[in-house]
Amino acid sequence: MKKIIIIALLTAIAAAAFAGCAQTDVVLKYSPDSFRAITGAFPGIVEDNSDGYYAVSVDKETKLLVSSDYSLGLEDILIQTPLQPFTDAGMDSSKLGTGYRADGDMLYLTADYGNGTGKKENLTDAVYESVQYDRKTLGYHQDLDHYGVRLPGGKFEFAKDYTTNDKDIVFVIAAKPLADLGVDVQKIEGWVFKTMQEADGSDVDVLLKPYDLT
Repeated sequence: MKKIIIIALLTAIAAAAFAGCAQTDVVLKYSPDSFRAITGAFPGIVEDNSDGYYAVSVDKETKLLVSSDYSLGLEDILIQTPLQPFTDAGMDSSKLGTGYRADGDMLYLTADYGNGTGKKENLTDAVYESVQYDRKTLGYHQDLDHYGVRLPGGKFEFAKDYTTNDKDIVFVIAAKPLADLGVDVQKIEGWVFKTMQEADGSDVDVLLKPYDLT
């Protein structure tokens, strides 16, 4: 009986601790509202759900694609962007590794976040299905005051407050994996090469495609 009581007590303590952590997780708590604020204020950047994917795009070329049902395939979230600027900078698309693929005239960064919990009826819920799979998928970029969803080869970031930020959404691609393939990452048309600081203080080279919607 004592063992049962102790186990029950420990379970209750663990549950309370988890609930406390969830309540103090301000990034997870508030970031969905920031995303909804942007897509609500600028509905033109959200494309109709087609082929099972929601899409977010400003220029109709570089896009965030999000599966409405993660159980349907391995590519749950993708960044799509024209391939030509990368091949012009030296990319051999046949050498792309896991997390990347070339299809026609497009380059894709891909991510798998498990089988999910069923079909999602709106874009925000579909995006945050990735966070249910792995909380570390969601982060906060202090320098830009952005929230972001990580993919193996990059990130999709959005402003915490689009009304005060001049970079409302940003597509991010990690530069080093491409540089390792011989790509001149500082000469990719349409993308900005920058060295940025991670939360742990380390530097990382990235390619950025920012959009100011206001």
